[in-house]
Amino acid sequence: MSLFNFSKNVVYPSIRLPLTLMSLEEWSIIYIDGIDSKKFLQNQLTIDINSLEKKLHKICAYCNLNGRVYSTMLLFHYKKGYACIIKKSLFDLQIQAFIKYTVFLKVQIHQLNDIFLLGLSGNDSKLFLSKQFKEIPNNSKPVVSNQEATILWLSNPCERFLLVLSLKNFLLFKKKINTKILLNNSKQWISLDIEAGYPIIGKTMSQKFLPQSINLDKLQAISFNKGCYYGQEIIARVFYKNLNKHGLYLLSSKGTIQPKIGSIIETKISKKWLRIGFLLSIVHLYSNEIWIQAVLNKSINVQNIFRVHGFKTIFLIKY
Repeated sequence: MSLFNFSKNVVYPSIRLPLTLMSLEEWSIIYIDGIDSKKFLQNQLTIDINSLEKKLHKICAYCNLNGRVYSTMLLFHYKKGYACIIKKSLFDLQIQAFIKYTVFLKVQIHQLNDIFLLGLSGNDSKLFLSKQFKEIPNNSKPVVSNQEATILWLSNPCERFLLVLSLKNFLLFKKKINTKILLNNSKQWISLDIEAGYPIIGKTMSQKFLPQSINLDKLQAISFNKGCYYGQEIIARVFYKNLNKHGLYLLSSKGTIQPKIGSIIETKISKKWLRIGFLLSIVHLYSNEIWIQAVLNKSINVQNIFRVHGFKTIFLIKY
């Protein structure tokens, strides 16, 4: 990514985001092909692969045998198989987990190290992209794939695009850019994911939560009707018996604190600070604003105040 200067710039909320091209250096792509690739993924992931049309992409999860989310990923058809975009911190572990279950199946798992992942959003992003590529995705066709690029369209929290480019096409894309555009690193994309309510699961928080606890049911990222997959019995029982006690929330405040992923979130009840959840991700926006994505107990009062254990900064729930 040194071909562009993607050093960190100011992070904006979607409503104030200027035209911005983002390096997605915190994500990697796994490519799965072979005649049994569909069957293989159907037995591995939380969504029904049969409902994944070629023009669609879907968020989904890979869970352990106890129904805890090992990783979340964005899945779509790619070349002659499927591509999974996953947090880089889980990349090697996820490939190893996949390979364990390819025995007796005609499936290949590939690391695509020569692929560039870019995010695009902000003012006139669709107009900008239409000047660079012959075909771009939209609401009716969220995935466009051709020799130029594979481009995914996302609607939340604003219109944005995820570009999957080879080195050759990345260089061609770079050469054609003649519009003033802000360059930023993946923190801007993470901010948009947090605002959209997409759970951000990296290595630190892997295998900690049920998919419902990070709102994957609300994102249509779980099928309760398809056949078995890892953790399916536990996930289904929690769903049908309404046993889930946690949810995904966005907390906001002002300040400059730097807590670690996995830090304890506390809420004040009767003058006492009690543990109520865990920190998944944090971004610092312009105007000294802090956003925290957290998994909290659903019994909370949304009017309560919150803090990260060890810090005095007070947070309020944004959603």
